[in-house]
Amino acid sequence: MAHPQDTRDSVRKLYIEGLPLSGAAVSCGVSYDTARDWKGKAQARGDDWDTARAAYQISESGIDALNQQVVEGFTRNVIITQREIEESNIPSVAKAQLLAQLADAYAKFSKSFARVNPKFSGLSVAMDTLRTLAEHLKANDPAALKALQPHIEAVGGILGKRYG
Repeated sequence: MAHPQDTRDSVRKLYIEGLPLSGAAVSCGVSYDTARDWKGKAQARGDDWDTARAAYQISESGIDALNQQVVEGFTRNVIITQREIEESNIPSVAKAQLLAQLADAYAKFSKSFARVNPKFSGLSVAMDTLRTLAEHLKANDPAALKALQPHIEAVGGILGKRYG
């Protein structure tokens, strides 16, 4: 079934404004495969939706906000991928390998992004320290961890403001 040009334009617009391609497709009532096909054909014609998306994000919010969006987007994709791996019906050994590869990709992303954006590095170290503290308390003083838990989210927010 052929879709009107307005629908194609709407998918492109929503994607460029930050919606994942799957979300833009659903919002416009088309399948993900159709939207992906339109994006690929547009790129072949010289209309790179990803470049337009990056330019839009920079112009709308500046480079710091774009950096934050990149980190959030990558992290969201890692979480989604991890969930899909865990819920899949593949052998445990394959799951373990995929999860290890995902963790490696996340570590490499974090390290390389920290070089580009020193604020991210500070946030990463601070959040890792908070995580290490929670793990230590869980293993050695569960009562202290229980006392700390109501404050962890607030501390995470403070660290985000300070470093992010």
